[in-house]
Amino acid sequence: MFGPLVCLIVGVSLILFLILVLRFHAFLALTLAALSVAILSDQVPLNGAVSLVTGQFGAAMGGLGILLVLAAIIGKCMMDSGAADRIVRAFNRLFGAGREEFSLFASGFALSIPVFFDTVFYLLAPLARAAYARRKRDYILLVTMTAAGGAVTHALIPPTPGPILVAEALGVSILTAMGVGFMASIVPTFFGAWFYASWINKRIQAEPKDMLGMSQTELERTAAKPDSELPSLFFSCVPFLLPVFLLAGSTFIGEFLKSGLYQRLIELIPQIETVLHKDAAWISLMGDKNLVFFIGAAFGIWLLVSSKKQSLNDTFKSLESAIASGAVIAFITCAGGAFGKSLAAAGVGAYIASGAETWGISLMALAFFCAALMRVAQGSATVAMVTTAGIIAPVLQTTTLSYHPAYLVAVIGFAATAFSWMNDSGFWIFGQMTGLTERQTLQTWTATLSLMGVLGAAWVWVLSIVLPLV
Repeated sequence: MFGPLVCLIVGVSLILFLILVLRFHAFLALTLAALSVAILSDQVPLNGAVSLVTGQFGAAMGGLGILLVLAAIIGKCMMDSGAADRIVRAFNRLFGAGREEFSLFASGFALSIPVFFDTVFYLLAPLARAAYARRKRDYILLVTMTAAGGAVTHALIPPTPGPILVAEALGVSILTAMGVGFMASIVPTFFGAWFYASWINKRIQAEPKDMLGMSQTELERTAAKPDSELPSLFFSCVPFLLPVFLLAGSTFIGEFLKSGLYQRLIELIPQIETVLHKDAAWISLMGDKNLVFFIGAAFGIWLLVSSKKQSLNDTFKSLESAIASGAVIAFITCAGGAFGKSLAAAGVGAYIASGAETWGISLMALAFFCAALMRVAQGSATVAMVTTAGIIAPVLQTTTLSYHPAYLVAVIGFAATAFSWMNDSGFWIFGQMTGLTERQTLQTWTATLSLMGVLGAAWVWVLSIVLPLV
């Protein structure tokens, strides 16, 4: 049996070999890697290796599976009902004609907070192509800014599942993770995405092509529907804003009940404590992420039924593809969690902590490189985040930080955003939906996200010094 360093090398190398060379599915590669690490480790009993992996996979699925499927349902409902299109148009009016790249960026930034990036880009790519039809120029700028807006919030800001799971693993409240995510994303996104997109736009000549069974004319016709055929802006926002408000509200109330202000308040009005303690269960229930996403999905289904004027039976049939997609993502993500658990059980976390202390490497740098390596190895940003959180979380037990751990959540998110290439589904979705070649996709999608990730991590490091929040 082997020590933590060998287990780490074997696990990561196996993932690289299985995915990049043998073209294994990410779920199988991650599961095999998790089992291999558990079996080879000298800190895991041989007869407990399999149960360690399956137990963690089941625990991750219990906390994540429902959430991922519900997020996929919300995204599908918003797309099919026209709600997402309605939100995009609101941003268009806000920024004005001729600034479509900013409205598309803002749309991607907002929609990818509760909805998977893949779903958001499926919606926004036709709108970017329609914007090009009006401008007849700057196609690369339009599609690159669209992708950048969605990618950054997908990995940084809850209630997207990845940041939620990392925040929970590192003991950071969702509200704090949201605040730091917003604060951390602005500077690197502007400088990394807009400047680079403007620069590369002048060097690549490309036009949208007919693809996926839809012509450019049909896409323009879809984006040209009058507002009267779309849901109102208020109801369009409900499916994804309601979960955000419920989660934030629960966190706020929970923190208030622990505060000195609450203690002084009950001294003045003792009856308040009786009421709040009697109803403490609903406060906890309001903050359950599975429940709030279920509520959001229910509103999304209602919106889809009312906008399409179709039966519930037809509506649920149209949602089957979204449910299947969410289930596949859940299996891959939970396998990544099992791999992270195997590494932690093998003592990799303690080894990293010791190495950081001996070599003087900061925990923030280690978090970035771990997440970046997992991103390159298997493609999924969410899996990279969850796996890295499993490695870093045990280190926090033995380390005193000079900054709030929410900054580690942001660094992991930026690292998981960077270095997307051909093993990432987002790479192919971007290329297929925009009609760009693989070379052009590397020059736009991969380069933009990598620049944003590196600049973002550097910006988080600066913030952790200037504004440590501790």
